[in-house]
Amino acid sequence: MYCQTVEHFLPLLLLLLTASPPAAGFTFEIVGSESSSAPASMKCVAGRSTLDCSVKCVQTPGCIGFSWLQSLCQLFDLSAFAGTWLSSPPCEVFKLIEEPAAAASSSPANIKKLNISSCQHSNTYASYYCTISMDGNRDQTVYSATVQGIGEWWEARLAAPAFVAYLTIYNRLTLSDWLNKFNLLVDGVECNRVDLTESFSIANFTCNAFGSAVRVVNQLSNHLVICEVEIYGY
Repeated sequence: MYCQTVEHFLPLLLLLLTASPPAAGFTFEIVGSESSSAPASMKCVAGRSTLDCSVKCVQTPGCIGFSWLQSLCQLFDLSAFAGTWLSSPPCEVFKLIEEPAAAASSSPANIKKLNISSCQHSNTYASYYCTISMDGNRDQTVYSATVQGIGEWWEARLAAPAFVAYLTIYNRLTLSDWLNKFNLLVDGVECNRVDLTESFSIANFTCNAFGSAVRVVNQLSNHLVICEVEIYGY
């Protein structure tokens, strides 16, 4: 969709002169400088600067990027960056990132454990059902498992769409190196590639993507075996 004219938003623009600074822990990176194209916006609001637009993006659910042109902020969601960009006047396109230091120090009010409503497997091996990895039991001798093969996956469906900051994965105690290589996806878009030389017991894996379906995709020829998955975000 295209933004409306600035005159339509002029009263709101005057109110934004007292806008608060961006929320702590959030920064934006330029993904297109003086770009001749930009993603289709999810929403347009008045804005007096890129700083003003960053505030609006942080305050808008689902927004992960913006551009600013002629006193208007075009806000983008994840689907905009995954799709084909539409023509627009030259502008800078920004995308939301969360600095590692900020993520580590985020308060529980910002980062919290997200509710998983359901799960599914690409294939289930014997009676090692996907629900075993989302039942809250952190016992590392109890696990879900798929059949053997590269590309087999385990997927959690969140109770509501959210920004997925990271996953905490509990690995089994024996044959833990079976989980050394896998990809993480949110709503079908890859957010992390994990390729470890040493096996782990319990570890956090960053994602930083917005969506409702979180998938772990096996990149080894063994069974995909997971004891428990906890998903954190906001």
